[in-house]
Amino acid sequence: MTKFSLRILVLSISLLYPIANAQIKKIGVPFITNYNPKTYKAASENWDVLQDSKGMMFFANHFGIMQFDGVRWSIVAQPENKSMVRSLAIDKNDKMYVGAQGEFGYTVQLPNGQYKYTSLIKLLPDSARNFGDVLHTVILDKEVVFFSNEELFIYKDKRIKVIGSEAKFDEFFEVGKEIYVSDNVKGLLKLENNALGEIPSSKEFIGMKIRKIFKTNEGLIILTQKKGLLVYKNNQLKPFVTEADNVLKQNQISTGILLPDGYFGIGTRQNGLIVIDSKGNLIQHINKQTGLQNDYVTNLKMDREGNLWVSLKDGISMIQISSPLSKILDASNSETKIYCSEIYQNKLYIATDNGVFWLDWNAYKDGQHENVHFQHISGMSENVWNIGVFGNSLLAFEKNGVFEIKGNSAQLLARTDGAWQGVLIPNHPDLLLVGGYNGLYLLKQINNSWVYQHKIKGFEQSSRVIVTDKDENIWIAHGYKGIFKMRFNKTFDAVSNIEFYNDKNGFPSSLFLNNFKIKNQILFGTTKGVYKQDAHSKKMIPDAIFKKYLGMESHIRLLKEDPQNNIWYISGENTGKMNQKTGAGFTIEELPFRKLRYLYIPGFENIQTTTKGDVFFGTQEGLIHYNTTKSKKYEAKYKAIISEVKCIFPKDSLLFSSRYDVLPTNMEWANTFSPVLSYSNNALHFSFASLCYDQADATKYEYWLEGFEPKWSEYTLQTEKEYTNLPENEYIFHVRAKNIYDVVSQEAIFKFEVLPPWYRTTWAYILYLILFGVLIYTIIKYQKNLAEREREQLILNQEKELLRNRAELNEQKLALEQENMAIMKENLQTTINLKNAKVASNTVNLIHLNEILLSIKDLIGQIDKNNDFNTNFGLLKKINRIIDHELQGDQHWNEFEEIFNQLHDNFMQRLKTSFPELTPRDMRLCAYLRMNFNTKEIAPLLGISVRGVEDTRYRIRKKLQLSSEANITEFILNF
Repeated sequence: MTKFSLRILVLSISLLYPIANAQIKKIGVPFITNYNPKTYKAASENWDVLQDSKGMMFFANHFGIMQFDGVRWSIVAQPENKSMVRSLAIDKNDKMYVGAQGEFGYTVQLPNGQYKYTSLIKLLPDSARNFGDVLHTVILDKEVVFFSNEELFIYKDKRIKVIGSEAKFDEFFEVGKEIYVSDNVKGLLKLENNALGEIPSSKEFIGMKIRKIFKTNEGLIILTQKKGLLVYKNNQLKPFVTEADNVLKQNQISTGILLPDGYFGIGTRQNGLIVIDSKGNLIQHINKQTGLQNDYVTNLKMDREGNLWVSLKDGISMIQISSPLSKILDASNSETKIYCSEIYQNKLYIATDNGVFWLDWNAYKDGQHENVHFQHISGMSENVWNIGVFGNSLLAFEKNGVFEIKGNSAQLLARTDGAWQGVLIPNHPDLLLVGGYNGLYLLKQINNSWVYQHKIKGFEQSSRVIVTDKDENIWIAHGYKGIFKMRFNKTFDAVSNIEFYNDKNGFPSSLFLNNFKIKNQILFGTTKGVYKQDAHSKKMIPDAIFKKYLGMESHIRLLKEDPQNNIWYISGENTGKMNQKTGAGFTIEELPFRKLRYLYIPGFENIQTTTKGDVFFGTQEGLIHYNTTKSKKYEAKYKAIISEVKCIFPKDSLLFSSRYDVLPTNMEWANTFSPVLSYSNNALHFSFASLCYDQADATKYEYWLEGFEPKWSEYTLQTEKEYTNLPENEYIFHVRAKNIYDVVSQEAIFKFEVLPPWYRTTWAYILYLILFGVLIYTIIKYQKNLAEREREQLILNQEKELLRNRAELNEQKLALEQENMAIMKENLQTTINLKNAKVASNTVNLIHLNEILLSIKDLIGQIDKNNDFNTNFGLLKKINRIIDHELQGDQHWNEFEEIFNQLHDNFMQRLKTSFPELTPRDMRLCAYLRMNFNTKEIAPLLGISVRGVEDTRYRIRKKLQLSSEANITEFILNF
């Protein structure tokens, strides 16, 4: 975790003085985890190792400071000049001091996970800045000491004191709270009061190439590159003789570390790691041949769990030297499956898928790993399922039959169709019953040799698991069918009685049944706990004792009783031991064996115990040894951490990360880091890990996003979690781990806030409130306006109704008036018609009269004045004048014109107004034309001839300005 999470400062100097209860086994090779450059994706060379107060591991790498959190590797910081990092030191506040190439300084972690590097070179005078690699960095009280071959730098209170060398320094040593420096001219010097002084006999150390110094009760133990180990006591220098002298002197010591129990871990340049005790006895030699990935050791450091971290010229290795488990292996069987093991005549035999091998167990126990190797037993190269001691013979049960092992070879005793195992028949120690692939076989001991007798008749099933009881019953477990119980006849050549038990007889299932003999009682392993046979009902029932300690939910794969009356078991994937209490009952011990999960060969689980407390486990990865006298603290506290947090939408953007140079480091930070995210960044990806390095890939995690999820998730191996479409809220992401020992870590948290989208912000809600108010006001206003409009509409409707009523009245009145008008019109029309008739009648009469007058005038004109003397010509002339006067018709015309104008809308007046050139005669002709009279009818009215009417019409046409094509009558009618 970073500074924003709760920090528990572990005031530890575990890298120098590791946990006291860690012990180092001499038997076998500890479990080793190798990390190569392809794994951590950085330079191959690593020069220093440290662990901070949280438990995070850091390495001085050519590319910078490299961090490992149990899951992920990353470069987290680089010196200012980007050079390789050679040394590291860390104080109780996790400020990390860095020694590099021509550069040194310190780095601190910021709340956003980034490491900010600060160079201290600027505090040096120019004359002191020309130096090479800073090979060592040490914190001593309130001082930090940086060592290079050219100069020694002491940093305190933001000042640096420089101590130069006359020639060159060779090496630097932190011994307890004292500092020693080997000088190529003065020998071994000691730093006191910020000055280097020679120790007694210092000149003896010139050219010795010291690589490490340890302070013990016997004096200073000096590790030299090529001269082995020396002891400096009472100002005298003496050799420290060890069992590893030849190896140490031939392979050049490179570094060393003081281990628990006064042991010394010594790294070499050419042959890996050597561990000796305080007396010089060889405890371990771990090199490339036994699992280390490289033989050049550059540094050694212990972590708080008791693991030894080995930085190498090519890679990094973690050795679990505090574990009571180790591997019995060498290059010949490192990848061999182990089906069974046996110690016989001080030799350790292992049955494998490639035959049987043996090694000198006493020599191997004494640490002579270099010269002790597994040797193959000739004569067998197939799968050997079991080996066992019967009488004075070591027998092996193989695919081709039963073999007896003598020396380095095996002799076939009985060729069968496969042999699984053998058991002695109760009360008959000279009879060996062999379970085969397809039945049972009998061997008899004759003259201390086992001789094949015959196949037993009456049973043809695979007999891989066989146990016998005190009543000479034979119990055989068939993994896919059930349990067979049988007895033989007196000659042991046939089955006399057989009983079969499966799920119909009380077992929870007929599959995966096993049988075991524990404390002279026959027990059965099932998929649901341990069962036994009820003595009265003969039914299979759960065993009460094992139900109490192992439960009824797991598959019991193996039960094994050891010489100390403890019961070993494999339940599901868990291996454990039921330790017999002094009084009664058992205690359960499982934690030391959690590393064995998923290592067994299914169906061939094997545990071998000895009277001396050695326990062997046959696995797919070789033979594993457990020493009951060794112990380890399995319930150590550790922390979960959040490695990285990033937004994944709309594009990836980091919020928290320790990876180098991926986030700003030049900002002012508060003590906490709680990012506030816009709503568009509401999809987050969390990466997490735990700072427990023992089988880190088997650590499980649970997580909980407070504010989004109601509870913790189930435990899973997943080390990442993604959330999308998070609503606006304040969140806390929690994560915690559970390691293979079921120890739950301290949880890590990450706080953040997702802001609402703009339309759900406070200002938006204020705006919504205002808009809501405006809406309410608008609605009220609208309602008022609507009411007003409705009122106005009502008034309008009432007015309309009133107007409609009035209109109806008016319509009625109008109808009445129209009716009256129609009547009046009818009367008027009648009057007009009468007048028209009168006019027509008058006109006709006038025409008739004028015709008469014209006729009279013609007759008068015919009187001959010369021949008719009796005629009164004066009277005729007077009559003629009266006729002419009547023909003029002015008096009649005026009356006619008045009536005509009334009938024809003042036609005469309108025509005269429009055409003032018209004469009265023209007007009279126009009136007659409007009455649609023809020329003949008009001539008598005007008192002229027809020709005279046509001439008058012509003149009128011209006065009316009518074209020749226009019809004068139509014009007059339409005027």
